[in-house]
Amino acid sequence: MSAPKWPLSAAPAELPPPCRETELMSLPSIHRPAVLIVSATLREARERRQIGLRRFAHQIGMSPARLSGLERATHIPHPADVAHILGFFGIAGAEYEQVMKAAKHVYDANFIAQHDAQAFSLTWTYEQVSDRIVEWAPSYLPDLLRPHQHFERAPGGDDKTLCRSELDPLEWSVRQQTMQEGLRRYIFLIGEDAVRTTTDEVGADEQIHRLRTVAGLPHVIVRIVPKTAIGLYPPPAFTLFEARRSPVTVTFKHVHCTAYMTEKSLLDEYLGTAKALQRRALSESATVDALNGSRWGRAS
Repeated sequence: MSAPKWPLSAAPAELPPPCRETELMSLPSIHRPAVLIVSATLREARERRQIGLRRFAHQIGMSPARLSGLERATHIPHPADVAHILGFFGIAGAEYEQVMKAAKHVYDANFIAQHDAQAFSLTWTYEQVSDRIVEWAPSYLPDLLRPHQHFERAPGGDDKTLCRSELDPLEWSVRQQTMQEGLRRYIFLIGEDAVRTTTDEVGADEQIHRLRTVAGLPHVIVRIVPKTAIGLYPPPAFTLFEARRSPVTVTFKHVHCTAYMTEKSLLDEYLGTAKALQRRALSESATVDALNGSRWGRAS
């Protein structure tokens, strides 16, 4: 079988219907990563100090509508306004520099978050506005499919995982709680190598139990994509966030950073890739020993 090219466009495969939109966070009109970073920072800073929006808008000489738009990512945050608000709250040092750096990229469709806290906040925001999340993991299981014990093991131990940040246990806990709410669909597409790696890890039994538990949730699908379905050069791991059947962002998590892409051409390509991977996972005959009995999930 010849190796397919990635991103792989394909005829749309039927995916589960989205969850009820009325129960999700309202979708911002601006999806660009830097805009969401700045808006979330401004909103959280005000709410931490328990200051009402109208009162704060009056204090800084801004209309409540304008401030609301900045906090809800429906208005472009200009660096001067961001600096003014941060200064009012006394935010300085590294946090100030990180937010102001993001404010300079509010017109960019793509963004690389180099700070763990920033990536954590941005991923959570995209998750909240999405009604469907598709994660492709060719080599390692996604964090959401890991048991909590996985994050308690000391880095450099026997488990063959990527480097982890100090925020990973917290991110796992928050995202795990979000997934349990059942307000959005999760589709995990796992490569055959990821399954093989799991069976060789410490705590393999608890990992398999975790997989079956998550896959038993009615809004979660876990599928294996055999090697024969993707050839020698599979696409890199990615997570696609969708809202109202349209892609919002595609993310790529690396050891030292996380990339967020909202450029339309990229979103369309990776939407096609996600659908093709799911179709191949469902149609490919799983004859490899490692896949025996490992098609988890209720949906077919």
